Amino acid sequence: MRKGASVSDANRLLEMKNAHVTTGLATQKRPGLTRVANLEPGTRGLFAAFGKLHTFYGGGTITHANPLFQANRVAPPSGSSVVADVPFADVFNAFIYCAVQYADGQVRHHYLDGSPATHIADANCPNTRACLKIASKIFAVGAGNADVVRFSRTGNPRDWSAANDAGFLPTGLNSRGDRAANALGVYQSKMVVLTRDGAQVWAVDPDPTAMRLEDIVENVGTSFPRTVANVGGDLYFLSDYGFRSITTLQHTSNLADVDVGSPIDALVRPELKAAGISPKSFYFYGTGQYVCAIGNRLFVYSISRTARIAAWSQYFLGAPVDAFAELGQELYIRSGDTVYKLNEEVSTDDGTQYEVLIQLPYMDLKKPGILKQVWGADVVVDGSCFMSIGFDVRDPDAFTPEVKVKGNTRPSGLIPVECTGTEFSIRLRNFDNKPFRVDAIGLHWNDLGPI
Repeated sequence: MRKGASVSDANRLLEMKNAHVTTGLATQKRPGLTRVANLEPGTRGLFAAFGKLHTFYGGGTITHANPLFQANRVAPPSGSSVVADVPFADVFNAFIYCAVQYADGQVRHHYLDGSPATHIADANCPNTRACLKIASKIFAVGAGNADVVRFSRTGNPRDWSAANDAGFLPTGLNSRGDRAANALGVYQSKMVVLTRDGAQVWAVDPDPTAMRLEDIVENVGTSFPRTVANVGGDLYFLSDYGFRSITTLQHTSNLADVDVGSPIDALVRPELKAAGISPKSFYFYGTGQYVCAIGNRLFVYSISRTARIAAWSQYFLGAPVDAFAELGQELYIRSGDTVYKLNEEVSTDDGTQYEVLIQLPYMDLKKPGILKQVWGADVVVDGSCFMSIGFDVRDPDAFTPEVKVKGNTRPSGLIPVECTGTEFSIRLRNFDNKPFRVDAIGLHWNDLGPI
């Protein structure tokens, strides 16, 4: 999306919908969704720990019939007990620590250590959404104007007031732009505090006197705390302008921002203007992909340094994503009270077919300005698809009629497709309940001379 369709690189795609690039440099249909459970009403969130998928509720008693799931009661000391969201959860000293948002808008921190009251009663606990576990402490963005980041006592997340142990970091004092901290992340064993337009890297330690500000990265930040994820040693997040990352420059050891999402900025920015969005990201170790959900649309970044892959694609699901969780090398997705599993062995979403669309940029076949006659094509695919060729970049509808192809067409004769033009785009469309992968495409053409 960074360049026009007629000047894009030949090893890029104009569109990749419901597909991803494999480490073998093939383009493959995304895994489908298998329904795992319809949960009992009243719970929210999804967190993997201790071999189970955990959910959270505020009042009454809820027990899940499916033994894979465990419901946890997180009642607030006052106000609404209806849980609306669980923006943070992690394991601390073999117990779950979580931040819970309720229907009346309040956020409370809870520690499920077996105490009768799970909520954190310490008045210095900020009870904010953006939290992080690091250096044997829980760190959280300060309440109110959020110009500090508070941290708990070492080894005891219920105590936020211990002298010479709990306290706060003056992040607002060191900000050169917006003072309000929005998100927290981990980069090279250090804590990154992100404001809307800047990032601070802090060396943190169980001893508060050993904590210090190490670096500042200006003009890059985020307003979306749940999109921060550590990916292959770098820190990825969704900024107000698209996906960005913080990385270390190899030759100078300086920190810098990288616009990893620039190819799809034109797709992402309109999504960020929609009212009530709550983007959330997850790094799925099983596939090496950074996944960000905005409603029912997933932006997926496939990364492999060995295979030199860095490719964006979009997945469209039938329902919005409320939470992710990875358990036992499986990625689970919650939508409402329904939980699905991303399943590489199926090619539908709970029985519903979805469309795979792959389109290459317009290519002049290394002869710009030369009129050409395409008279045939070969494809090597696993599965079947409909193929068409675009022959006029100025007209989005100027495509040949679709031809259905299956498997490897090279041994069995050319695909009968004919058109003329100076540059061509190949479009493949799959819509069935079977696997699909593209391995190779070839065009056969005649040179008709300069225009």
